Amino acid sequence: MPLLAFACGLMALCQASRADLPSPRLTLVFPPGGQAGTEAEIRVVGSGLEGLSSLRFADPRITAVSTGNQRFTIRIPKDVPPGLYDLSAIGMNGISSPRSFFVSPRETIVEPETKGLPEKAHPARLDTTVCGIIEAPGVVDTYQFHASSGQRVVIETWAERLDSRLHPVLELLDDHGRRVATNRGYSGVDPLIDYRVAADGDLVLRVFDLTYSGGPEHVYRIDLDTGPRIEFALPTVVKRGETMRVTLFGRNLVDASASASNALDRVEWDLRAPDQDDSGALRTFLRPARVGAEAFPVDYPGAIGPVLVGLTDVPVVCDEGQNHQPKAAQSIPWPCEVSGQLAEGSERDWFSIRAHRGDVIWLELFGERIGAPVDLALSVFDGQGERELLHLTDCWDERGVGNITTTHSDPAGRWVAPADGDYLILVRNVIGGLGRDPRRVYRLSVRREEADFQVLAVPARGKDPSGFNVPRGGRALLELVALRRRGMSQPIRVSATDLPAGVECPDVWFGPGVDRVPLVVSANRDAGAFAGALNLMARADVGGLELVRKVQGATVISSAPPIPSARLTQEVPLATGPESPWTVTATPSRTIVSQGSVIDVALTFEMPRGSRTNPVTLSALGMPADRSDQVETVPASQPNGWFSVQVPDDLLPGPYTFTIQADTVLSIPGASPSAKPKDLLVSTCSNPITIEVSPGAFHLWLDPKNPKKIKRGQVAQIHYRALRRNGFIGKIHTELHAPEEVLGLRGRGVTFVGQTDAGSIQVIASDDAPLGRQPFLRLEAVGTVEDEPIHRIGRFLELEITD
Repeated sequence: MPLLAFACGLMALCQASRADLPSPRLTLVFPPGGQAGTEAEIRVVGSGLEGLSSLRFADPRITAVSTGNQRFTIRIPKDVPPGLYDLSAIGMNGISSPRSFFVSPRETIVEPETKGLPEKAHPARLDTTVCGIIEAPGVVDTYQFHASSGQRVVIETWAERLDSRLHPVLELLDDHGRRVATNRGYSGVDPLIDYRVAADGDLVLRVFDLTYSGGPEHVYRIDLDTGPRIEFALPTVVKRGETMRVTLFGRNLVDASASASNALDRVEWDLRAPDQDDSGALRTFLRPARVGAEAFPVDYPGAIGPVLVGLTDVPVVCDEGQNHQPKAAQSIPWPCEVSGQLAEGSERDWFSIRAHRGDVIWLELFGERIGAPVDLALSVFDGQGERELLHLTDCWDERGVGNITTTHSDPAGRWVAPADGDYLILVRNVIGGLGRDPRRVYRLSVRREEADFQVLAVPARGKDPSGFNVPRGGRALLELVALRRRGMSQPIRVSATDLPAGVECPDVWFGPGVDRVPLVVSANRDAGAFAGALNLMARADVGGLELVRKVQGATVISSAPPIPSARLTQEVPLATGPESPWTVTATPSRTIVSQGSVIDVALTFEMPRGSRTNPVTLSALGMPADRSDQVETVPASQPNGWFSVQVPDDLLPGPYTFTIQADTVLSIPGASPSAKPKDLLVSTCSNPITIEVSPGAFHLWLDPKNPKKIKRGQVAQIHYRALRRNGFIGKIHTELHAPEEVLGLRGRGVTFVGQTDAGSIQVIASDDAPLGRQPFLRLEAVGTVEDEPIHRIGRFLELEITD
């Protein structure tokens, strides 16, 4: 299976391109936010931050001025909308991994250095934001504030959504020390308390880690709020470019004295949807699984942050709420998207569609991916709701790299209508429980199987937080992940735009059905200092229609146990870094190849004058090969080498991109003749190689019983077959071949004509043949058309020369 071979080959990407240069990493930004229209003093902590000079925000309106000692004055203009923004540090090693920074409409207060017990809690005020750190295990931070009778006080902690390692727990105590409310998880692990104040008085808030752990990365911010807060909207999705009236659900949207209930408030709102989504401008915390769930941010006046509303290109239908039995199924015209709600634990929604025999329908639910606390299941029944025809559950299709995965619990799949008629669709929540929760919303997409895709750019290896820094005179590697939707299998081309001077990023291709490919960026030795964003666009031709998608970035938040975490980023950060100690350049023997071809890649190693390499280990990243785990070694101090790649016989025709990884220990001369050389472990990748694969003219098969060894001075018979296909009827000539020359072996070539397809080559080993296995030795068959050599098909030959 060629795609399986591709997946195996791409697993090598976890050993991604790197030189042994520091990788800047931010571990702390404190305070992790500030108020719009003000200046704030923050400090940053991390590793590889030598020469720290500036900070970069995803929104260029937010600026920073260094005050020394890793401290900065942040200026946040008043017109910056509330929400989360990526922040990265820039120094002599390049740009760091991003951290989240919250811009709030509320005043931000920083906790004091020391705090006492609840009776000595730090004073706070309503309608402010408090920022703190649980700096050591067992620490409990406490705050005291005054509240008035009838107020609806919303206390929300942000920790997980700020890239923090804290798993916070909130406890609210009255002025007698009695606990009146507690919570340890509402938005993911971040808790929220919604409290109706019974009488005027002081309240005490305690915050601590669930397991009483602590440390400098256990950062939090807490909103003490009586202002408006939006939870979600119904409908959850709006058609692009249209205006629709939606209902916003949240807290303190109406006069708090009008009701004593803690039910969510609701207000009507006329919403104009943009023509397209911009996932980099969503200003919210999003897991990598959210890729493909298009949305846009909606800001409500005075709210602490935006709410996301989905975008679609088909009509939107709202769940009418009375369709909880098959006989009451709501009829929907398709294609469409249904916005629904399963507030009751056991609630089921039924929908009816009319389909014709052979209709291919794509069914997809969005629940977890839009932040709803649900685990959805979807079934298709006959028109009476008696016979189940299709059942879809969690989508655990593993995509991603390392700790950055896109798996989720939302079901999706295709269904072919077996006959003309009416069919029922059932949507249910398998973890509903007994309680009511209006946040259990969903989107149901019912449409034709029209191909679509998204592309995710992640740091190579995807194991730890890291920036993307290209060494001058060298290369750096990102891995691209294609999330193919609705049966999409066509090739995808990814291009970089608006690159700075001296930086290059050749286009790369996802071959048909391939979902991972390496992206290589290089910088000239004289490239200027740059820190900004890498803008990538992905394009695919689907039936004559060009689909264009912006590539979305992702980062690892923490690789620490028990569960590593990752999120989407608002941009793909890019910077030039220190000079590369070693560069590898690849030159393929050809780029137009057939199924079954072997591509010889010549490699040139460049290093500082006087340096030398130890043995160089070569492997291929993203190569379309049956032997995807193949590794070869170039002897020490060689300025060049070879690597050969086998194209599978059944690889789908189309363009494919791969690169060659090289690993060695580089010995660099000391500063003086008497100084010892410095050994540096380096790993880098070559320039990308893109090939175009065409249908093969024949299949070359080696007899598995062929000898594996041959003694010097002896003869071996290598039996093989050349099976013609795709209408080829020309001559086939076969002989021994290697990238440069065959050493110590001679083979008499054999030519097949007519219907001949089986034969053998007699291989003779010379008396002084070099012992061992010759890398990339193979049988190469050349198919001719009108006596012109057109088709070259190869098969590696395992033949060891012995005494």
